[in-house]
Amino acid sequence: MRILLPVFFHSAMGGLHLHILASVRHLRKHGHDITVVSKPGPFADEIRSLGGTVIETDYTNENVKDVIEQLIELPFDVVYAHPFNSRQLGVAVAEAKNIPFVLVIHGMYHDDIDQYHTSISKVIAVSDKIAEYLVDHCPQIAPKVEVILNGVSDLFQPKKPARKKERLVGMFSSRIDPDKLFILDVFLDGLKDERVQQMPIDWYVIGDGTQREKYEARYKETVEGTNQKIEWLGWLSQEELPETMSEADFIIAPGRAALEAMAVGKPTIAVGSKGYHGLITPESWRDAAKINFGGIGKKYDGYKSGSIGDEIKRLQDESYRAELSTFSAELVDQEFRDVVPQTRLEQLLQEVIAEGGPAVEVEAVYPYSRYEQLNYYRAAQLLEGKLDKKEALRKQTKEERDQARKNTNQVKRDLIAANRSNRDKDKQVTALEATTQQLESENERLAKEVETLKQQLDKAKSHPIGKFFM
Repeated sequence: MRILLPVFFHSAMGGLHLHILASVRHLRKHGHDITVVSKPGPFADEIRSLGGTVIETDYTNENVKDVIEQLIELPFDVVYAHPFNSRQLGVAVAEAKNIPFVLVIHGMYHDDIDQYHTSISKVIAVSDKIAEYLVDHCPQIAPKVEVILNGVSDLFQPKKPARKKERLVGMFSSRIDPDKLFILDVFLDGLKDERVQQMPIDWYVIGDGTQREKYEARYKETVEGTNQKIEWLGWLSQEELPETMSEADFIIAPGRAALEAMAVGKPTIAVGSKGYHGLITPESWRDAAKINFGGIGKKYDGYKSGSIGDEIKRLQDESYRAELSTFSAELVDQEFRDVVPQTRLEQLLQEVIAEGGPAVEVEAVYPYSRYEQLNYYRAAQLLEGKLDKKEALRKQTKEERDQARKNTNQVKRDLIAANRSNRDKDKQVTALEATTQQLESENERLAKEVETLKQQLDKAKSHPIGKFFM
């Protein structure tokens, strides 16, 4: 097969990237040609190392036009696309070349599937709940939806820790970006739990992202003065990750990372970007799989503070941890090893190629597509104009606010100066009042002396011999 695989992402690495790398690894092993369209960087380098071809793009309009020109000239049998900008590119190329188009949906979003469902050959949902969500949004897509769960690489195998530990080792594995804030906050809730703070736990955080600095500070502040320690390991390679996870007593993780934690035989608490599942047990794993281990849910509305603390407290029991460790590893071997979903993906792509892509009469739909393109372009221009006006208003408001702050600060400075001047004048008045009181006292004293002298003089005058002294 000659497969075109466009993918769009913001973060340099994460579960989406590992999902695609697993597929490329399997398909290349079985002799299929893969051309991946993606941003440049570590992911593109990984694809090349697996023998795939990479066409780089930043997904800006002008750049995509150049990419499409290259793709139209290349021979492909099928487009296997991922959502958003990459899906748009994939649909356009598949329609132009009249080849099958397969789309993968990883979470609770529909990616406007109702607008192009006739061009789709198959939709792959990575969980049952995602499939239900897509059909609810676009009932016409129901016959084309197939659930293929995420899988785990054979690199992740149970292994005894390298050393005995007197303290518990807990691990938290996640990308540290804005779309993962719910996961980060749930872990923080666990660190704040007084029951957990009394437990001797050495925490290791696996992952990185734009929110690391903020949450690293929060986590560090939270564990200060408790019986816990925390260390950040950053991103680990697929070779390093299993070795590191094997040292844990339990792991907190979302989606694919939760499966990897179970694969190395660790009790796992599943918390995803959309919801909290909790400890994965023999009774709960099917429900966890349906929601892609936390990829579906109501976020904060569906989480009760203290829930993760309850689970961590349960894991103090060493025999219970051992029981869950055995269960986790066996479950992954039975249900989630990568060979099963990747083999099914390969079969599915071969099936849609054999069936042929949905018939799309490009010339017939061109006038409508062109109208919509021009209409959307005009709408975008109008929106851009409104945004420019709002931006100008925002700048004006900011300038007025800054000027008002300056004026307020000047008034404050004037008031401070006036208060200082008034205090100086009050001191002067107090000093003058004191001087006046002194002068008045002195005048009273002198007046008394004058009166005394006057009385003495009058007495002297009235003496019989006083006239001789006058």
